[in-house]
This record gives sequence, C-alpha cells and structure tokens, in this order.
Amino acid sequence: MKRILFLLICLCLIISNIPHVWAQSSIFAFDPHLLNWLKFNVSPITHLPYSFYIAEKNKTAVYRRMQSSGVLKGTIERTITHEGMDIYDGAVYQIVLSMAGGEENFKKASLMDRYYWQGSIGDTWNIRAGYPINTFVYDPKHPESVSSDNARLGQRGFIFRIIDADGKYLVTDPLDGKKNLAGFPENDRLHWVDWKPVAGENAWVVIAAMQLYSRHPDSVDLNLARELARAAMMLQSDIGGIRMAPLGTNRTLSKEEKYYFSEDNWWYNHISTENNISWYAAFRMLYQTTGEPQYKKAMDGIERYLRFVWDAKQGLFYQGALFINGQWVLARENFALDVQTWSIACIGPQNLDAWFGDGSAWRIWQSGRKHSGVFDQKGNILGVGYTDEHDRISVEWSAGAMVALTELGDYYRTQNPDLAFQALSDKSSMRMSMESLHFNISQGLAAYSYSSRRGEIPFGWNSHDPQVMSLVSTGWMIFVDAGFNPFWLV
Repeated sequence: MKRILFLLICLCLIISNIPHVWAQSSIFAFDPHLLNWLKFNVSPITHLPYSFYIAEKNKTAVYRRMQSSGVLKGTIERTITHEGMDIYDGAVYQIVLSMAGGEENFKKASLMDRYYWQGSIGDTWNIRAGYPINTFVYDPKHPESVSSDNARLGQRGFIFRIIDADGKYLVTDPLDGKKNLAGFPENDRLHWVDWKPVAGENAWVVIAAMQLYSRHPDSVDLNLARELARAAMMLQSDIGGIRMAPLGTNRTLSKEEKYYFSEDNWWYNHISTENNISWYAAFRMLYQTTGEPQYKKAMDGIERYLRFVWDAKQGLFYQGALFINGQWVLARENFALDVQTWSIACIGPQNLDAWFGDGSAWRIWQSGRKHSGVFDQKGNILGVGYTDEHDRISVEWSAGAMVALTELGDYYRTQNPDLAFQALSDKSSMRMSMESLHFNISQGLAAYSYSSRRGEIPFGWNSHDPQVMSLVSTGWMIFVDAGFNPFWLV
C-alpha cells in the first residue's frame, strides 16, 4: 500500500508541474518562456543579464517604497535593482544556458567568464579584488600573493559580488533622475558603491564555469575557476571553513560589533556556512575534472567545518562562525533556511546520514520546515522564507527546498517510502503555490517574482515586492522543472 501511495504522489507531482509549454533541450525539459525572458532581460550595452526586472507601469511605486530604508539606502538599492547584476544570479543564468545547450546559448553563457577573465567591464576598469591596486588581503603573511593587477593572470582575487551590468561607474537614480545626493559615500555624485568580494558569490562563478566547461570545454572557464579557487583556499581557516571575504572588505559596524571587529576585518573574521556549502560543490567539480589533490584537501577542510557548525540536538546547521578573542565561536543569532536546504542538495542525504547518523538529512528538512515554512489553513506548505518566519515566501529559496526534497525523495524511496512520500508531497504543494508568483511579461516571456513581499532580511538585504521579477528565482524554478541539481556535474 505504501508503495502504491508513493507512486501516486509521484504521478501527481509530475502532472502538477507540467507548464503550458515544454521545451526539450538536451535531456532537460522546462518552460521556454522562462528561458526567453532570461535572455531578454540583458544589458543592451554589455549583454550581461540584469538581476531584476520591473514592468514600466510598476516602477514608480516600487522604487518609492524603497525609500522606506532611508534616502541613502533607498537610492543605492534602486540603482542596484535597476541595473545591477549579482554574480551569483549571473552564475545561475550561465548554468541555465549551459543546460539548454546549443552554440548560441553556450556563447551567451561564456561571455560573462570572458569579462571576468579580462577583469574589467565598461567604465569599471577593475572588478578583481586583490593587492595593491585595491588593498584586499587574503593572506596577511603574504599580502602580495593575490593581486588586483589584471595582467597577473591566474594570481588575481575574487570578483566583486554585485557589478553594474551596463558597465557604468557613474549612475542615476531611476526614481527621479537625480545624479547627486548630499552625503553619498566618497562624493555627492552618484556612483557604484558595492565593492565587496564575497566568497559565496565567487563559489557560484566557479560552479557555473565548471558546469559550462563540462558541456562546452573552453580554457577560459577552467582557468577562471582555478584562479578563484586559489584565492578561496588562501582564505581557508584553521577550522576548515572559507572566510567570507579578504581583509579590506568594509562594513559599517554597530556599537557592539566595534568591540570585536574593525570596519575592514568584519568579513574576514566571519565564516558563512552557506558560502562553504557552495565552495564544497565548486571544489568537488574541480577535483572531479582535474583530479588535483588540492581540491580534495579543500573539501576535507569544509567537511571538518560543517561538523563544527552542526547542532545534533536540533538537527540543523548554524548560520556560521565568527572569530572572537582568539577563537572561532558559533554564530547562533539567526536561522538561515538556505543553509539547510543547500546542505541536502549539495552534500546529499546519503553523506549527511553517514556523517551525522541515520535520518539526519530528513531532520534537517524538518528543522527548515519548522523555522521557515509558510502554510495554508490545512497545513500544506506553500513555500519557505529566509529565516525564522512564516509570512513571507522566497521563490528562490523555495526552489532550493524543492531541489533538496527531490534528493530526499530519491534517497528514501526504497529505504523509507513514507518519508519519500512526505518529501514529494511537500515539493508538489510548494510547486503549485509558486504559480501565484509567476507572471507573463509579454507574449513568449515569463518570469517569477523575487518574493511575496518587501521586507528586511537579517543577512544584509531586503526582499522585494512581488512586482520585482528575479533572474535567480526564474533560474531556480527552471532547475526544479528540469529536475536539475546545480551542485553536481551531470
């Protein structure tokens, strides 16, 4: 009887997930309107993708609501939303195009890596963070070991996490067209201000480069992946985790933070579990492709770190760790949903159960569901949020949960059909719910919202109104429908 129920839920899941139109590309099937939108929403100047899109009729209202963060923060957020590209979002774009296959898509996907390898985009003459042109230090004992000199190929540092997709340095506020604002950082003329070389986003550049290289080998992709991995390994701490960013990455601190950190070492003295899960996948892909032991050693270090941040009592991973008074301590302040789902999708249920005991992978999902699930009146899960919350849905993080649930369903289907049934039931429920955040942009173009409502996220950014379409949400929904796990090479 259990097996019959399991087969029925699988059939229902398949039926409920079928979009109106399917595209078959290579072995992957998904709604072509989503792919069309990803390729449409690009800069006419550089042809790089934008992270967001707002229909003209909604722009004024959406941009005005960003002013609630204050004039300065609102202005910066608007310019990023209008013309920014988070390199993680860009990596998702690359992976989708490499999945779709075909020379045109491979060419569009590889364009980004060529910009990264070149080290400049338009007026932004240097997008690589190193020493001494930009004083970012990965190894305090050898500051010069990671360079920002674009001529030192193979020895350069991370890419800044958010770049202007148009390649501009000077920008204009898309709400009112102003070009100057008193008190703007450094000078009153509006300009690009986000210069943070963060580990997690750079891991995704490597993941995308390796996904592309596996389908359409090009030395630029592999060389870029090697170069970024080299910088990451220099940030690997004594507990095995990759630090969030090199020294010199600035942050405005609270009074409490100033007691332990300086503005240029906060990022260096923090480790993000999410960042390390991403780097685990990146190193695994490099090791699988090259066979070089340095990448396996880096993976072993991250495994050691993951054991450090594992909470056996609750069955979850802590958000990260921070270096205080000469030692690493757990970061317990905020629950991070993506850490839980990505651990399942990236490490795999079999490995998690082997590391932490039978059923650990399932416990991780149950913890995530309990902390961040959004439910209807009947108790069906509609999606997940970002942290401890039950009133906001992130499309991207819900899609990540659906990828994780697919892994759980596959793993438990023979060992424990009841758990497999529950996993696929949750996935099916969320997949149907996501259609409330799906929008047809125009004929042949469709996309998903960033989230169900605007609000602050405790990890340093805001979620957006449903009128804000998102590259990363749309890309992850393609992963879900295609049955594709981006953390693994196929």
